[in-house]
Amino acid sequence: IDTLDIAPDEAQRLGLADGTRVQLRSRYGTAVLPLKYNDAVPAGQVFTTFHTAAVFLNEVTSPHRDGYVDAPEYKVTAVRLEAV
Repeated sequence: IDTLDIAPDEAQRLGLADGTRVQLRSRYGTAVLPLKYNDAVPAGQVFTTFHTAAVFLNEVTSPHRDGYVDAPEYKVTAVRLEAV
């Protein structure tokens, strides 16, 4: 199962508890997945995997691609989180 990993202090600042289902929203789309505290994630950033197709995480990421290697620009997509 995919989770949205976030630094515990950052999640608490946003009022989000570990395990809360959150809506991850970007200007491109949304996805809903459970929040997971992770000390390895820097404040101001989130991390998730793309294992579960039903979560539709590709809807959240930018359609732009790196011109050199043609890889998606996953790491530069701004998002907003809210509990659902």
